[in-house]
Amino acid sequence: MEPFSFHAPTKITFGDDTAGSACDVIKEFGGKKTLIISDANLIKAGLLTPVLDGFAAGEVPEPVIFDQVPPDSDVHCVNNVAALARESGCDSLVAIGGGSVMDTAKVANICLTYGGDMLEYQGLNNLPSKLRPLVAIPTTAGTGSEVSLVAMIKDAAEGRKLLFGSVFLAPDAAILDPGLIRSLPPRLTAATGLDALTHAIEAHAALGSPSPFVEALALEAMRLIFKHLPRATSNGDDLEARSATLIASTMAGVAFTNAGVGIVHALAHATGARFGTHHGMTNAVFLPHGMEFNLDAAMNRYASAARFLGIITGGEDRAAAQELVGAVRSLTSRCKLPATLRELGVPPSEDSELEELAVVASTDPAIMFNPKESSLEDIIDIYKRAY
Repeated sequence: MEPFSFHAPTKITFGDDTAGSACDVIKEFGGKKTLIISDANLIKAGLLTPVLDGFAAGEVPEPVIFDQVPPDSDVHCVNNVAALARESGCDSLVAIGGGSVMDTAKVANICLTYGGDMLEYQGLNNLPSKLRPLVAIPTTAGTGSEVSLVAMIKDAAEGRKLLFGSVFLAPDAAILDPGLIRSLPPRLTAATGLDALTHAIEAHAALGSPSPFVEALALEAMRLIFKHLPRATSNGDDLEARSATLIASTMAGVAFTNAGVGIVHALAHATGARFGTHHGMTNAVFLPHGMEFNLDAAMNRYASAARFLGIITGGEDRAAAQELVGAVRSLTSRCKLPATLRELGVPPSEDSELEELAVVASTDPAIMFNPKESSLEDIIDIYKRAY
């Protein structure tokens, strides 16, 4: 067995009505005055109520609230969050929302802890020490940001995504409360579920994935998603299915933060930054095409997953791997998600534009973990197939 290292620094709590424990968890990690980061729609929906009730009963200063995180957060938003935290004397953070909210909180925590410009800490392993206490409470079942060691923030001026990655970036605690995702609309339920599936499949095949811990987490995340995502999509009140997809998302988050992702995420990042497409839906479109591109290099990984999932029981590895690709396409169809970039609203691109997108994807940090090297022509070809 090859040597490996594995990080899972985040304390994970799961259960109905656990969101109200956020105040106690913050105090456990030494926080005294807290900034809560979310978006206005979640506040209107009442999803912050249990968190705020917990703070009201917690004999601590009233938390400060920032509720203007956009769906695809950017440098400007992060700076605003960090400035509010400093001005209000906050020493801890609670993020309640989807991936954009949690990534905003993680990068704002860098600014709050160290001061200075966030760009000084961009990239991998550039954080010198532990950050302020941060508790993440996901309201979608897809990004895995509540446990990951990375965050992605849009630089609108440059038209690209900025990556931040460090063992210190992971939240101190994640609270998984399935009641908070009960009202998630079917299309977003499906899209975030496919995001989690992409994390699991790419982590399972990534260059950094020989760890049996990653393999176990990725495979079980796949199993839970294939089994429960259609139910969660068609019936939001099915708390068993909701719970399973939420746990699967977090498991996939731990898996990919240790192993990396790959070409699907690189293409999704480039496309999302250029055209503003939803990350989960963009992953869903690119995933079967990226898997087909990687088939020769990742055949045994895909085949083992297909057999674990019961998609196929025997046969050659190539046939089993192809069955897994087919199962991904079938799941996307069952969940009524777009299968092409055209359906996502991406306009036709000239050859020069495709080359620019390919350059952005080829330099995206996600692609370094892909099991197969890719040229600009390969990336353009995948893009054209997905269109």
